[in-house]
Amino acid sequence: MNMKTRTILAAIALLVLPLSAQEPTVPDFSKGMPDVKLEKREKIDGNETFHLKTALGSKELSPTLSKFLGAGWGTRKLNREEMILAANEGRTSNAEVYLAVYENARIPGVDIRVIHLKHKEGYAGSGVKITVIRKEKG
Repeated sequence: MNMKTRTILAAIALLVLPLSAQEPTVPDFSKGMPDVKLEKREKIDGNETFHLKTALGSKELSPTLSKFLGAGWGTRKLNREEMILAANEGRTSNAEVYLAVYENARIPGVDIRVIHLKHKEGYAGSGVKITVIRKEKG
């Protein structure tokens, strides 16, 4: 292997290693996402809720969100309380509700709850509530 090839391989290694060694992080929704605009941000008891507006339906939002979250994030099965929350949200907001909860095994204690609301009347577009839930340790 000649010196030029070694130099190129060393440079590639320096670029790739820091990227692969990065710890996973909780995404920042404070500036919205592609095709999703932030309207309001709330912080209560260490949890953050982002209220967003989008023209995307729940089926179009899912791949956009998955890409934004990055590797390691996936949905988990909803528990009873989450299903009740979704039903109540649909009744109080007069909307069709899609709920998903994302988790990442490399970030224990953090769930990202996504509620997509397609309003039945009176509103153009859809609303999305993303809540970053930090479970207490101990």
